[in-house]
Amino acid sequence: MRDRGFYVQLHLHTAESSRCARVGGADMARACKEAGYDLIVVTDHFFNANINVPYDIPWEEQVDALFAGYREAKAEGDRIGLKVLRGWETYTDGPEYLTYGLDEEFLVKNRDIALLPKAQYLRRVKSAGALVSHAHPFRKASYIPDFLPDPVGLDAVEVFNGRHMDPSFDVQALKFARRHNLPGVAGADAHNAVHILDGAMRFPYPVETAAEVFAAIKRGDGEIVPNMTGRL
Repeated sequence: MRDRGFYVQLHLHTAESSRCARVGGADMARACKEAGYDLIVVTDHFFNANINVPYDIPWEEQVDALFAGYREAKAEGDRIGLKVLRGWETYTDGPEYLTYGLDEEFLVKNRDIALLPKAQYLRRVKSAGALVSHAHPFRKASYIPDFLPDPVGLDAVEVFNGRHMDPSFDVQALKFARRHNLPGVAGADAHNAVHILDGAMRFPYPVETAAEVFAAIKRGDGEIVPNMTGRL
């Protein structure tokens, strides 16, 4: 029997909306349920990143396509008893931000959102009530230019990323979070069903919305779980 707690995954991708993902939303939801999760957030890549959405269709249809994987995951989650929320991972001048708490209505009204520099992007989404975590702030990769992480506008820092092969990335992220008095969170950065085991958050009570998740994190009630194996 699983240990007591409420398990949340804050960072995963689906094949419907992220070009680099290998598993669709419904299959990802089933895998997360089997792994012991109670809530997941689908954070597919945004319009300025590795998105599986054509740019030559009307803006409203692009917005709809961004959340295709989320809808598949949510439909399956509703069927099997898994809470599924929407979010996205945006690429902005180097930093990648996991953005939570906004929906299609916000995007339809902000068709320039993917073109904004990072400071303007953060101001825009934060003014609309978004919660933002800096994804893997010290990751080194060919597609990421050199940049210095900035704490302004952040609600949390991803200090454990399940896809990091170099542990120094997470060490630097944790130091950054502590230096700026920001809570640290974990994410699987899952692109297939195997990835979802690495990088969960555990809470001592249920959380239902992005606002509730981050309120619990800020209270210090979120525990990083490096691996979900054996949690059932």
